Amino acid sequence: MTFWLDGEYFANPAAINIADRGFLLGDGVFETILVVNGIPAFWSAHLERLRTAMAALQLNVEVDDLTIDVILELVARNKLTKELAAVRITVSRGPGQRGLLIPTGEQAKPTILVTVSKYHPPSMAAPVRLAVSSFVRSEQSISSRHKTLNYLDNVLARNEVTALGCDDAVMLNSRGRVACVSMGNIFLLRDESAAATPAAHEGALKGIVRGILLEGASQADLSIEEGAIEPEALAHGGLFVTNSLLGVRPAFIVSPAAAPYPEADKRLRRLQSWYEGILNDDLKQRASDI
Repeated sequence: MTFWLDGEYFANPAAINIADRGFLLGDGVFETILVVNGIPAFWSAHLERLRTAMAALQLNVEVDDLTIDVILELVARNKLTKELAAVRITVSRGPGQRGLLIPTGEQAKPTILVTVSKYHPPSMAAPVRLAVSSFVRSEQSISSRHKTLNYLDNVLARNEVTALGCDDAVMLNSRGRVACVSMGNIFLLRDESAAATPAAHEGALKGIVRGILLEGASQADLSIEEGAIEPEALAHGGLFVTNSLLGVRPAFIVSPAAAPYPEADKRLRRLQSWYEGILNDDLKQRASDI
């Protein structure tokens, strides 16, 4: 695999500085982007979210539109221009002195890593099997608001439910309410035309697909509200999950008490079709800009 690290392309493993704070302290942020036939999806939204996260962590390094040139080059070098691929941009604080104080001035040299790999998507129709994890997502933590390198809670939650035969974990916040799934956002279908998703202050990350649905799902005859969701509600309505790679996927809680909500498949097919249209429009626009 060819990757890009701090301005250079590498085809073989390269060393990260042993003093890099991303490795030692989880001090950094990342973005994961779907690439379709060589074109990164929703690039502008991902770039804006990455910049916002970097500003929140006081990571003073420029990640501008030139980064897309790196992505296009990596996709070509890895022979993925005709494939689905996943790009990850990782920005670490970089090397620093021992301790917690943030390096400043000339000592501040963030590390930027861009990787790409082939993506094998699951069937859009196959529901994601969910179970509620015992690992809590703190809605007060900065890691609930940005995609930081501190992902241990999510890692352990996913591992916990995988051992139970499930695909992803529902994570509750410190108040016992639904926050998210370990790899994205969760939505509850309330009736034929209404759905709900946890608000950001409940611990939900402002996902890219989540934002697209909140802004425009009414075009698919579905009104989505942000709010508080009790875990008991998940067993009594249709569910779906979203992230940048999966798009929009049906889901259900693995429980004898859980049952699919009537007409869930119909509503989800309608929403998935609408989302695919939005995705294709974005890809076409990006292709014309390149």
